[in-house]
Amino acid sequence: MTDEAKEMAEILISVLVEVEKTAPGLSLGQLIMFLHILRLEGVRMTALSELCGRHDAVVSRGVRAMAMAGDAGTLAPAYGLVELLRGSDARSRHLAPTAAGMALADRLARLLGSAYGGQIQ
Repeated sequence: MTDEAKEMAEILISVLVEVEKTAPGLSLGQLIMFLHILRLEGVRMTALSELCGRHDAVVSRGVRAMAMAGDAGTLAPAYGLVELLRGSDARSRHLAPTAAGMALADRLARLLGSAYGGQIQ
């Protein structure tokens, strides 16, 4: 393995360890959903399904497990990373990171930024 590949592996491990500390058991699919929600705050659930290449039901379950405990429709383990906001249509939901989700994003950005000489913020 090249030095560059080893360095990339170390960076990815540190990022995934931080995610695991914050949300033990979060799946790779849910992490991808979470990253899309960070990137496209306010994205609709149906658009997220398209971005992830997954069925609406799979995305709905994944997102609801990342929502806040006690919110309507939340599923265990309720990581508290994502907020489901009502759209203009009673059936539509827009997704946004919670304060906890933004805090995780900030920690990940710092890890990646330190790995790339502070270039990522």
